[in-house]
Amino acid sequence: MIRSLQFLRIVAALTSLSIGARSLNSINLELENYDSIDLSALGTPNLDQYNGTYDLTVNEKGVDCRYTLQVDFDVNVQDIAPGPSDFEGSCAPNDSTGNAPDGLPWHAPRRHWMKFPDYVFDSTGFDHLSIDWVPCGRAPAGFRKARYDLNFYTVIPQYRAFMVCDVFKIPSVCQYNQTSYLGRGQFSLPRLARDPTYLANMPLRFQPDPEFPEAFQTEGLTHYDKNNTPQAAGDWRLPSFLMTTYDAAVVSWRAMIPHSNFDGKATSESSENQLYVYQTMPGLPSEWSTSFDGSTGRMSVFLQGSASMCGSGFDRVKAEQEYGIVFEGPEDNSNPNNTVSSENMIN
Repeated sequence: MIRSLQFLRIVAALTSLSIGARSLNSINLELENYDSIDLSALGTPNLDQYNGTYDLTVNEKGVDCRYTLQVDFDVNVQDIAPGPSDFEGSCAPNDSTGNAPDGLPWHAPRRHWMKFPDYVFDSTGFDHLSIDWVPCGRAPAGFRKARYDLNFYTVIPQYRAFMVCDVFKIPSVCQYNQTSYLGRGQFSLPRLARDPTYLANMPLRFQPDPEFPEAFQTEGLTHYDKNNTPQAAGDWRLPSFLMTTYDAAVVSWRAMIPHSNFDGKATSESSENQLYVYQTMPGLPSEWSTSFDGSTGRMSVFLQGSASMCGSGFDRVKAEQEYGIVFEGPEDNSNPNNTVSSENMIN
C-alpha cells in the first residue's frame, strides 16, 4: 500500500538507483508532489449531493477486534432517473441515445467521493469512498440495471489517477491490448504461485469475466462470482458486491444496490457474509448489510470486519482526528492537570 509521502520518496529514490535516469519519469516521482496530480477524473470530491455521512466503531470480542463502518446517504435526490434494464432503449451501448435527465450521457460516470481520516484506513484498510449512481448499471449479466455503487478503495486517490488505459466500447472500458505499462496493469492478476486458479484476497470463485473482462479507468479490473450472478436484470433484487484489482492487487470492494431494492418501498434490508482466499488484507469485510428507510429516503450500508486498531488507542486517535480532542499525558509540563481540549469537527 502506497501511503505516505516519505515512503513514496524512498521508493522513487530506490527506483532511480536501480533503473537509472529513466526512472525520473516514473509514477513514483509523480506521486511525490500530490498537489500537481489531477483528480478530476475521480468525480466530485465530496458527498454533499447525497448528504453522505460515515461512522466507524470498533468493539473487542474476546481476542478479536471487530469494526463496523456505517455509511448513510440519501437516495431521493434529483438524479434518480433509472434507465431501461439489460442495456435496452436509452441504455443501449452506443452514443446515439441522448442524455439522461441530469444532462449527462446515460453511461457517463457520476462519481462523488470523500477521503476517510487516517484512523479509518488504519483500522479497516479503506482509504476513501466513492458513491456512484449508475442509471443503466454495468455488465456482467443481470447487473445491467439502475443501481448505486459504493466503492471502498484501498489505495489513495492520487494512485487511482494513474490507473489509466486505452479504451473502447460504450460504456468505456479498457482495451485488451494495451500500449503502456499503466494500461497493462489493469489486467495483472493476484494469482497464487502454488495454485494460479485462485486469486489472493478475494472470495473463492471471484474471477474476471471469462469472455469479456472489463477494466475501468481509475477503478480497475472487475471480479465477480459467475455462479452467483443473475443472468437477467429482472432476477437481481438484493444488493450484491464485486471487487476490483490493479497491478495484481485488490484496490476496491464495491457494494451494489439495485434501484428496485428500495424504489417505492417503506423499508428494505439485506445481509451477506463472505470469506477470502489467502487473505493478507485483514480489514476486508466478512459481513455487510444494508437498511433503507422510506420515510427519510436514507440508505445505510454497514461493513464489518477485523480491525487492525482497537481499544483505548482507537478511541483516542478517532477523537483526535474527528473532533480535534487532544489527550495530553501527565508528563506534559504545559498541561500538568492532564486536561482535554476540544475543537470543531475536522472534515
